[in-house]
Amino acid sequence: MKKGFLLTAAMACLLALAACGATGADTADSTPENLVYGTATLTYAEFFSGDVSSTDSFDAVSSATTSKYEIMPNMDTDFVDETANADGYHITGVKNVNVAVSEEDYETYLACNPTFVLTEGEAPAQYKVVTMEDGAAVYSETHFNIADTVTDATAELVTGGTWGDYQINVTDGAATHLRNSREDEFDINSEIQGIILETVSGLKVGMEHMQSIWVQPYEVSFNVLEDNTHNTTIAAYDNLTELSKLVGETVTKITYIMPNAAYVYEFDGIFIKPIYTEAIAAAVSPDYDAVTLFVSDFSAFENGKLTVTYTLGSGRSKEVTTLLETALTDGTDTYTLDVSALAGLDAGGTYGAIISSDTYADVTVALPISEGQKAALADLVATAQDLLKEDAGNATLAEHVQEAEELLADEAATSGEAGTLLAELTELTSSGEEEGSGERSGQH
Repeated sequence: MKKGFLLTAAMACLLALAACGATGADTADSTPENLVYGTATLTYAEFFSGDVSSTDSFDAVSSATTSKYEIMPNMDTDFVDETANADGYHITGVKNVNVAVSEEDYETYLACNPTFVLTEGEAPAQYKVVTMEDGAAVYSETHFNIADTVTDATAELVTGGTWGDYQINVTDGAATHLRNSREDEFDINSEIQGIILETVSGLKVGMEHMQSIWVQPYEVSFNVLEDNTHNTTIAAYDNLTELSKLVGETVTKITYIMPNAAYVYEFDGIFIKPIYTEAIAAAVSPDYDAVTLFVSDFSAFENGKLTVTYTLGSGRSKEVTTLLETALTDGTDTYTLDVSALAGLDAGGTYGAIISSDTYADVTVALPISEGQKAALADLVATAQDLLKEDAGNATLAEHVQEAEELLADEAATSGEAGTLLAELTELTSSGEEEGSGERSGQH
């Protein structure tokens, strides 16, 4: 999987838009009269202007692959073709944003942002106002159309995983808005334009596509460190200056922004603990009935605990079996798993190990791919290849087959990576949908 990235000439478009648009707190004090409405493509700094604490650190997310460039329709990229973007592409902003501009500034704004397209009819329910100041576009805060405020959802913070230093998984309550499968219709879906995390102190940070936002947006992930070794499809992360401010904060609100509405989820608090930055390696016995941790000193982990699980399925349908839950003991590095708990369960499940403590964010310890997962992946690859003989144009399925073959050949493959691909290939081969996960495949 390619890990470099190419600063293509198409980035000139992004730079031109950035030079044309001023963002941040200096927005108009009042809404101009005689507004006309339309849609436009905005940089992330323009899109989040007035809605987050700072837009100073936004640039572009750098992908290290040519995949997923069309997976979310409102994600703007500089992708041209697989030759020009052989080493990757950049995710530069947001498409189809409702924008209002005064009639007198219309021509000036159009010259500044030629993506602006007038729309007919009444004013949109949700939009940003743009004013022209000294030839530069200045964007207001978003006039949000809050479709629902959800207070009974639950949130789980996952750390040390495959897709970011932190990941927040939100489960809906009585109202089901967040897309968590490919088959059902949800209010918050692949057309999502942005997500804002807000903390108890008032910090507001905007999330970007493919770095933090996925087709199934019940997951929100983010990095605070430049290290991308756990997500090699991202060549360079963006907005780390603001994202790193979340550490030590308590997230109490998540706002999901769709083109014409926003959904606000409120929580008692999701505390973002600091990250344990030292590597913790692990190995398993041939029968996968014991885990060895190659760190014997856990004195830094106050009330440290190791939990090893076996998970079948994903999303709401997942079934988790606990194989071990024990306190970490200094000097003890091998832990026996209760494999009797797996009797009667399907092979091919995902093994996971988590170290939790009062000191640090949970540490996900990578466990190797199991023989059951290898066999299950091989069967799914064979099924997918048969489907591709009938539908050679299913690019998403073909891409997942390639990723599965690469994973099977990788001696360092992890059970978590295999579990993600198993879930995706299962859905793709059973439903025949071409949409893919966008979530990430080799990136979920």
